[in-house]
Amino acid sequence: MLKTPQHHITYPARTNIAKNTSNQFRTMAESIDDNIDNLHSQVTDIDTTTATDTKKWQDETASFTATSGNLQDIGLATLIRDVGSETRGALYGRSCLFIGDSYTEGLRASSSSRRWSTLLAKAMGWNEYNFASGGSGFSLPGLEGRTFLDQAKYAREQKLEPDVIIVAGGRNDGKADVIGRAQELFDYLHNSWPSAKVVTIPIMWDCTAVTTDALARADEIRSAAYNTGVYVVWDAWTWLYGHPEWAYDLGGGVLDMHPNDNGYLTISRYAQQALLGGQTTITLAKQLLPARNFSQPTTASVLINHGMVHIEGQFNSPSPVYTGWDFTTIPAPARPASDRYVLGYTAYGATPLLIKVSASDGVCLINNIYGSAGKGVGMPDICWPVAQ
Repeated sequence: MLKTPQHHITYPARTNIAKNTSNQFRTMAESIDDNIDNLHSQVTDIDTTTATDTKKWQDETASFTATSGNLQDIGLATLIRDVGSETRGALYGRSCLFIGDSYTEGLRASSSSRRWSTLLAKAMGWNEYNFASGGSGFSLPGLEGRTFLDQAKYAREQKLEPDVIIVAGGRNDGKADVIGRAQELFDYLHNSWPSAKVVTIPIMWDCTAVTTDALARADEIRSAAYNTGVYVVWDAWTWLYGHPEWAYDLGGGVLDMHPNDNGYLTISRYAQQALLGGQTTITLAKQLLPARNFSQPTTASVLINHGMVHIEGQFNSPSPVYTGWDFTTIPAPARPASDRYVLGYTAYGATPLLIKVSASDGVCLINNIYGSAGKGVGMPDICWPVAQ
């Protein structure tokens, strides 16, 4: 007798047909009976295998889809970071017109490639058009006889088509009210280049404290910008504050009002952060204030957050404090623009103090004691804007 290969059904061979026919059919019937009992489990095994394979294929498809999405994200991120890519150009523009004063012109930089505008243009992937001129402003013509508006008109005469326009300056305008001039300039830029993004950076400054006149001009420029839909980059006068190492050295310890190469690099980095939606104010991570004249700082600390200086904490002392005792020094970027007088306490809060914070060297000393002197000095949270 022969058997089928799949279910092993017995059937007679050609040579057996004539012999023992009854026995052959009986054997065939019994073979079918035996295999019918196993058929359900075989079908079940096939179904299980099929379901397992289907789940595997589904998982592989989902994995491929996720991987494909990740690859797309990675590819897009790479194109955005790639300075020369069409994707980055479409997102941030391909060219920028710079209007401004000697800072934007790059005075005192070792070469034009080291000025902040050129560094920023390189980082953003822009072609740079720089028409800035030393001594100029919203109201002043500067060394080349062009106000900021005149610079814009000159650029228009050159038939330039920038994607971004940055107006940086206002320091030279002094006490002149510039809100009208600024608004006139911003309107001209919008009308001349309606598809361009217009940005203003009011009052770039050196490592010294900004003047009240300059801050007044900054407020006027900001008001004009808000009236005309111009994007404002704020706090530029704090970017170099307290860092004399970023000022151009004229020799003999005399510092120029203009930055050196490192100062221009710092400006370019802050400007880039601003354009990419990052922070424009300087920061200083929280750090303990140093000991001075046998003071023992325990919790006294300083930090700069969102353009505000914060000082607080406790100093211990080996003996009762006294008027004139200087007990710590504040780091340069956190020092006020002018001497500040703030309230503190001694004798663990029992006696109030008046503390002087020196603008020139950051030394903190006890100016007055209002009651019985005790040990230690405490300062509640004392704060002021950077460079003010």
